[in-house]
Amino acid sequence: MTSLRERVSYLQGLAEGLALDTASREGKLLSQMVSILSDLAGEVDKLREAQQDLQEYVSALDESVGELEEDYYGGEEDDEEDEEEDYIEVECPKCHEKVYFEEDMLEDNVVTEITCPQCGEVVFSTENQGEEKEDDEEEASSVAED
Repeated sequence: MTSLRERVSYLQGLAEGLALDTASREGKLLSQMVSILSDLAGEVDKLREAQQDLQEYVSALDESVGELEEDYYGGEEDDEEDEEEDYIEVECPKCHEKVYFEEDMLEDNVVTEITCPQCGEVVFSTENQGEEKEDDEEEASSVAED
């Protein structure tokens, strides 16, 4: 497809080739229409260039803002994934509510029980965990004796 300016130039050539009588009403009308089309084609070309410049500018701004976000937030998306891995999920046996707590709480050896915030049922106990380990060790030693 040819450009708008080329098509208007073709119309101007046709009008000149037909030797329109610009003294007649129809000739004046056609001559003015071709002239207006030429002006419009010029304006459309200017708008197209301005729009293209604007797109390039917005693209450059978007890229700059992206770099600033990365510098400021420092790859926050990765941090969110790491935070999720630091939590333990336990389902309450009574109300089936999911309870989350930090894995670091187990390393402190201070917390003995974690209760469900919904119903108050104990969902995790470090005492039970210690007893389970002792039971597992006793079973392993009794199997070894057999």
